[in-house]
Amino acid sequence: MFNGYFEGKRILVTGVAGVKGTWLALALLDAGAEVLGLDLRLPDQDSNFAASSLRGRISFTQGDVTDLPLMQQLVGQADGIFHLAAMALVRDAYRNPLEAYRTNTLGPATILEALRLSAAPKRAVFVTTDKVYKPKSGELWVETDPLGASGPYAVSKACAEFIIADYQRSYLSSSGSLIGVARAGNVLIGGDWHSSRRTQGAGRIFVDCFESLAENRAPEIYSPNFTRPYTYGLDILSGYMTLMSMLASDGIAGEAFNFGPYEQHGVPNALLATKICELWGGNIMWRSGPQRDEPFDYQSLAFDKSSQRLHWRPAFTLYESVRSTTRWYKEWMRQGGSAGERSMYEFNRELLREHRIAANNLGIAWAVGETARNLEAEKVV
Repeated sequence: MFNGYFEGKRILVTGVAGVKGTWLALALLDAGAEVLGLDLRLPDQDSNFAASSLRGRISFTQGDVTDLPLMQQLVGQADGIFHLAAMALVRDAYRNPLEAYRTNTLGPATILEALRLSAAPKRAVFVTTDKVYKPKSGELWVETDPLGASGPYAVSKACAEFIIADYQRSYLSSSGSLIGVARAGNVLIGGDWHSSRRTQGAGRIFVDCFESLAENRAPEIYSPNFTRPYTYGLDILSGYMTLMSMLASDGIAGEAFNFGPYEQHGVPNALLATKICELWGGNIMWRSGPQRDEPFDYQSLAFDKSSQRLHWRPAFTLYESVRSTTRWYKEWMRQGGSAGERSMYEFNRELLREHRIAANNLGIAWAVGETARNLEAEKVV
């Protein structure tokens, strides 16, 4: 996988206990890396991180990404850094703007300063968001579009991108360190518990659906006609990992790349909710709830640049993404739900393996040539 780049590498993941951070740690372990993980808080027991026993599989540090001495220490130990730590919910950021700016802007700046002060060159991928773009009424966002969305979440991420670009020009381009920026759409993946009920109305639609269906309730969808670039989480993470593995290639370092879904023009929330309800079973269907304020009505995300320069594309369609995510939540419920003692590690590895096989069968570069060998090794083990 990834031309063997991650085998034996020490990779730091900030925000490792979050939804994407957990899955990225699992994917890196599968790719042969040693994972260093940082998170501000200890992982909840009711989390995919805890259920996958990651504390015993990685080197975990509890700490703040804006702590420069700590980041110097961790960056010094790593070959590569994935920066995911952030205030991740748009409405949370709106309610806590100063914290959003501190975490989402000062956090990347602190890592960049640690890279500047590092005695050895490193690779780093900074994860921002597709929400940095100006609204285009549903037209495809491309990397050359101007940044300029509104609201603390989007603006803090856009500020981070300007800081990243400045450090790249002023310091890192001559230091040997290689950095890239990853922008992704709305993530579909198991292990996300950010429902509206748990987050005072700031939750994600697909999590609301699974939470309601698990309780035999009809999900409420707030903006059924709005469209979003819903993308399978493992597709997005394969993009992040592809980007890091190719940073030394011409035309890659210092650039931003979109990682979006097969359905580039966005999917209505109603269609997403319908597919979730159908795959869950039980003849429960969603219903419309009271509309809430959203920064964008329609969103679409192009990944042509990633396809052309990184030879990356998503392996799963929306249906395959929803099917895999539904399987995860059903397995969680089978193992006891919120009150159960769960062991999701092997099941998570099974989902990683299925995604790798799909990518290999489609000829996607990061997976080609490695899957058969890895599968044989897994059989031996």
